[in-house]
Amino acid sequence: MGLSFVKFGRLLGLGWIGAVDPVPSKRELALSKGADAAFAPDSPKLAQLAASRGRTLAAVIDAVGSAQIVNAGLPLVRMGGAVCVYGVIAGSRLDLDKAAGPYNFNLFLHQWPTRWRERQAQTPLCEWIRQGKLEAAEYVTHRFPVEQIADAWLPCAAARWSSVF
Repeated sequence: MGLSFVKFGRLLGLGWIGAVDPVPSKRELALSKGADAAFAPDSPKLAQLAASRGRTLAAVIDAVGSAQIVNAGLPLVRMGGAVCVYGVIAGSRLDLDKAAGPYNFNLFLHQWPTRWRERQAQTPLCEWIRQGKLEAAEYVTHRFPVEQIADAWLPCAAARWSSVF
């Protein structure tokens, strides 16, 4: 999801886009899809991002659904900015370290696609495909025969720390 958010953000004309992923090859993919920067979760450059850019971010998007990612993003978001969670948060509680962020910020949880929003998203996606700006093959990393469906979940389980700013 994080890689698609990078690409979609670039296609929508957003400003600076950064990505966070523990896997070096995914950080390279994020850069190839239009990210301005890509960081490992434990990178000192990520911890110093606001200082090096001279400002905090308008939004931080967690594309996984992880309290760890949400809390890591709080110090990066500006006053009145947004922390957006697209993934399903495991468990029934979200342990939020609100003191890590600005005094006022917005927290948006979108844990499950709503049909009308997903339907609305199809129009620009189809147009980008028609224009050659987007290809589904960019997001296919593994192929499995249906008999190996259980094995198909292993790559998903390994992708627990992927986010985009």
